[in-house]
Amino acid sequence: MKCTHLIINRGISACSSLEKPYVPSLFELEEYCRTNEHRKCPFYLKGIICLNLGEGSAKRASL
Repeated sequence: MKCTHLIINRGISACSSLEKPYVPSLFELEEYCRTNEHRKCPFYLKGIICLNLGEGSAKRASL
């Protein structure tokens, strides 16, 4: 199961869990984005932390 933050448009993969557009590396795509292991992704985890701290969905994770 792929990550819910993974967006594929015209063959380009992008991560929507960050404030800024981010294109995952091939390693990230294979290790996190396209598998059940997406819960181990640092960007995915940072997004969860931001939501839990009450920053809401209006402010996404940024590094």
